[in-house]
Amino acid sequence: MLEAADTNPSDVVSYFSKKNIPICFISPTKTGLNKSILDAITPVRDALYEYKIHDFSRQQQGSEHKVIVNAKFINEKTIRETKVSLYRPNTKDGDPRLWIYRLNDYCNENNLIGLIPDENEIYIVNASSKAILDSINEESSPLGRLASKFHDQRSVVANELLSKLSEIESRGFIESLRNGTTGIGYTLEELLGIQENSSKNPDYKGIEIKSSRKNLSKGKATNRVNLFSQVPLWKESPVSSGKALLENYGYYREGRKQLYCTLDSIKPNAQGLMLDSRVEEDLLSAIKKQSNTSTDIVYWKNSLLRERLLEKHTETFWVKADVKKVSGKEFFHYHEVVHTKSPIASHFIYLIDDGVVTLDFTISEKGSGVRDHGYLFKIHPKDLDKLMPNPRVYNLLT
Repeated sequence: MLEAADTNPSDVVSYFSKKNIPICFISPTKTGLNKSILDAITPVRDALYEYKIHDFSRQQQGSEHKVIVNAKFINEKTIRETKVSLYRPNTKDGDPRLWIYRLNDYCNENNLIGLIPDENEIYIVNASSKAILDSINEESSPLGRLASKFHDQRSVVANELLSKLSEIESRGFIESLRNGTTGIGYTLEELLGIQENSSKNPDYKGIEIKSSRKNLSKGKATNRVNLFSQVPLWKESPVSSGKALLENYGYYREGRKQLYCTLDSIKPNAQGLMLDSRVEEDLLSAIKKQSNTSTDIVYWKNSLLRERLLEKHTETFWVKADVKKVSGKEFFHYHEVVHTKSPIASHFIYLIDDGVVTLDFTISEKGSGVRDHGYLFKIHPKDLDKLMPNPRVYNLLT
C-alpha cells in the first residue's frame, strides 16, 4: 500500500519522532478512495492496539461488528471532526480494513496519510503537505498543540543513575577491566555493580545502559551503537541456521570462514547481501542481490522487532567515553549521557527502509562448530532522535 505513495515515510518520520509523536502511515489508491476501503496494514493494527484504541484480532467479521472511532483531520491552521470505521468484512479471511469518513475531501490518491492514535481517537495528517508538516514547529497550530501533549519528566531512577555516573566521571580515566571492543561496556557495568548476563531485560532497575567510544579529535561517537539482537525465524526462513548461513554466504579470512558484515536497505554489501522490508507482509528479509534477481535468505517479523525495541529501550542511558591507550591498555573517561525514553516503535521499519537502522551478521567458524555473536540491529548515535524523541544530553564533567 505504501509503495505507490507520493512521499516516502522515512523522509517525514523525523518531523514526528523529534516531537515524541507516534505515527503510522497509509496511502489510499484511487480504487481505495472510490470504494471507501483501505487495508489496515500491520503497523496500523499494531499502533491501534498499542494505544488501546482497537484490537482487530478480537473483532468478529461482518458489518454488524464494525467499530467507529472519533477522529480529526489536521490542517495547517484548523482541525475538522470526522470518524474512522474499523471492521473485518465477511469476504475472504476478513482481512482488517478501515475507512476514514470524508477522506476524499482531505487528500488525493497516493498521498501519504499519517495516523496518530491518542486518547481513544485518531488524528489524521496529510504528510504529503509540507505546509502541514512545517506547522508542527508552531506552538499555536493544531499539530504544534498536539506535540505539546507528549512531554515527559526524568524519573527517580534516572536521577539515581546519573548521580552514580557523575561519581564515576570524577575518577577520570579508568583502566579497562577487559580487553577488546566489549571492554567499555563491561567496565562501566562493573563500576555500577551490574552483573554481566545474557538477559534481554534492561540493565539498571529498568534502564538500559549502552556505552560507546568518542573520537578524541572530533569529539563525536563515530561507531554505530547496538539497539538489540534478534535471531531470525529459522523455521520459516530459506536458510535455517547460522551454520548454513555461514556455509552459503561466508568468506575465508586468516584461515577460517566468517561472515562479519553490515546489511542495509539501500544497496547490497560486498557479499551482495541487503535488507528488504515488506510492510504489508509484516516481514523483514535479508536477501542476496544478483543483477536483476534476488534470493530470500532469512526472515524476521517486523512486529517482533518492534516488541524487542520497546522491551529493551523503554528508557536508556547512552554513555559516551573518551579513550586513551597506555602501554597497549585502554583507559575510559565516562563523561556524557544521552538519555532517551519511549521509542516510537512504529517508526522502526521506516528507519530500516531509509538505511538509518542496519543489521550486522557476526558469525565465524570455531573448530568444527560455529561461533555466533548475534544478529545486531544498530543505529548511529546522531540518528537516535529519529527513533527515540527528545533525547536529553547530560555533561557529567566536573
